[in-house]
Amino acid sequence: MRMLRRRVNGSSSTRVNVGRDESVGALNRIKVQVTSPITINTDEEGGTDGGLLRSHTRKIRERRSRSQPLFHQNVKALESENEDENHPQSSHLSRVIRHSIDSEGYGSGKDGTYSSNSIHSNNSVRTTSTVSSGIVDDACLMQAEAVWDHVPTLAEELPFVVGDLVTVIDSNPTCPKYNGFWYGMAKDVTGWFPSSYVRVKSGSECLKYIDYGGEQDDFPQAMRYQRRKIIEELLKTEKDYVRLLQNIVFGYVDQCRRRCEMFSRERIAKVFGNIEHICLLHCKLLKELESCIDHKQPENSCISKAFLINWRNFTIYSEYCNNRPVSCAELLILQQTNQYHQFFEACRLLRGMTNLPLEGFLLTPVQKICRYPLQLLELLKSTPASHPDKQNLEQAYNSMRSVTIHINDAQRRIDEIQKVITWQRNVIGFRGPDLIENNHRILKSGEMQVRAITHGDVKWNKAVNVFLFDQSIVICKKDLLKKGALIFKERMSMQNVKVQELPDAKSVIGSSHKNSISLASLNREYILTCPDLETKKAWLEAAKAKIEPHPPNETERRLALISLVY
Repeated sequence: MRMLRRRVNGSSSTRVNVGRDESVGALNRIKVQVTSPITINTDEEGGTDGGLLRSHTRKIRERRSRSQPLFHQNVKALESENEDENHPQSSHLSRVIRHSIDSEGYGSGKDGTYSSNSIHSNNSVRTTSTVSSGIVDDACLMQAEAVWDHVPTLAEELPFVVGDLVTVIDSNPTCPKYNGFWYGMAKDVTGWFPSSYVRVKSGSECLKYIDYGGEQDDFPQAMRYQRRKIIEELLKTEKDYVRLLQNIVFGYVDQCRRRCEMFSRERIAKVFGNIEHICLLHCKLLKELESCIDHKQPENSCISKAFLINWRNFTIYSEYCNNRPVSCAELLILQQTNQYHQFFEACRLLRGMTNLPLEGFLLTPVQKICRYPLQLLELLKSTPASHPDKQNLEQAYNSMRSVTIHINDAQRRIDEIQKVITWQRNVIGFRGPDLIENNHRILKSGEMQVRAITHGDVKWNKAVNVFLFDQSIVICKKDLLKKGALIFKERMSMQNVKVQELPDAKSVIGSSHKNSISLASLNREYILTCPDLETKKAWLEAAKAKIEPHPPNETERRLALISLVY
């Protein structure tokens, strides 16, 4: 300030430079150094404009607390467009400076302007959070698609459902509280949301996005960020899942084995199924996943190897999912006894687990196996064609998807086997081996007119109920004394049966063949007369299917029979 206070001699214009440490101390708070020349004109008599000097001195010397704004009046920063073109990063810095100066002001000269001559990048901080810097510019916006429903738990969170378009305003918040969150807008509502709940649209789908990484390629910064977040989430959820499985095995199963008077081997198997095998599988998977992660650049990680090695072992989930109804029924019985209820609660408290019943913990594996294909699909969408893991990741996704399809098919097969067992139990006087010895599902059933012919002679001709299984045909008649009950009449294997469509005409024995089909074996022939043409076509197609024998194995029979007990 002493430089300003010294006396100026002479009648010509004199330029006095203000020290940078004092004149732009406020600007240093936003990490941008500015050198500002201020020109002071003296009058013809050799004096200076004292009012102007006092004005500058007063504005420069005025001190404010850190909580107050940095600047005062309307002051405009002048930028050089050539500087923006030559330095891509200076464009964003200049917007920060312009916003700060325009909105909060700074002392100026006579003409109300402030000239920014230099920006020293070594003392400045590049700001990428548009919300934290107060700037919302179209050049920093991204468009993303919601891949999960987000139900807000706080007032400042943004709600959306799968498929909604979300405009990402801030993808790099400075506040640690919002780590892993983005700030955006959907349906004219703004708020915070988890970044893993959306997929950034790439290419022509993206609104605008400034990539400061250099030249554009097929792996832009937005896609890198999205892939990194997906991999981090996949690894984190896998660690949490392994921790839960270990808590169940060591906290519940081992404790149950120690209380032999309360839990037999059969009861433990009913409640927990094969969860110990699942725990071993995922401990191995987690170890291989961690070895595949590039911790410096997670987006470059190739994790498909871990799934391609283990995907066949995931079929053990089929047994666990099929045992699920048995587990729920057994737990329902045990929880009604206070002793078992207190025992399970003590196991939970000893492991420090969430306040959930054991049934809720045992549901997690069923939910987890269905989520792997979804996670791999999202990772695949965020993987460019040039990535070394692209092809293997597609194979991993297809493999895990086939696992879930296999599990669903196995569950449906158990349901079909249970229907066969239940049907046979409800038939009065059933004779012969159990149907599940060589059958696993019912193909068709209905009431129709049937003629049984042996060596050309009609043995009987009446309306009966016919049930076509994949390897057998069973004929029953109604019980006149009990409504809805069926009485067993005959059965025949479909292995060597000749299926033939009969023309609409009279047979040699004088009976009509309209809408009829013939099922003939070596010793017996059945002529089925359907009520209409559509029914005839459906039965003809089912009878000609010739399904390969695929009887239930021991595990399927055990699961089907146990489930029927409950």
